[in-house]
Amino acid sequence: MPKLAYIAIGSIATALAVVGAILPGLPTTPFLLVALWAFARSSTRLLARLERIPLLKGALVEAHRFEQRRAIRREVKVFALAMAWGSVLLTGIASSFSSPVLLSVVGAAALGGTIAMWWFPTDG
Repeated sequence: MPKLAYIAIGSIATALAVVGAILPGLPTTPFLLVALWAFARSSTRLLARLERIPLLKGALVEAHRFEQRRAIRREVKVFALAMAWGSVLLTGIASSFSSPVLLSVVGAAALGGTIAMWWFPTDG
């Protein structure tokens, strides 16, 4: 894959990771893993810049832990699932359950996160 494609993927994943660090329901660590992977293959400068973003410090610790152990801590899984399904509930309440398309999109994202949390091994 061309270097420019890796940079584009890393940049999009970084933006989504930052948004995920701010918004409940959108995961941070998976996007951060993609960004780390892409920048490691394309730009050491962008990789170093990514690792200096203060907002992502906690997620970076978890991402590096995942890279080393290939597992996710139980506390991280529980928090991620609570935020994902809490977002579904909050979206439903905020929309008075009158927007099935919106609720379906948020529910699909929560389901995707649930599958990912189930798929990866649990670390302690």
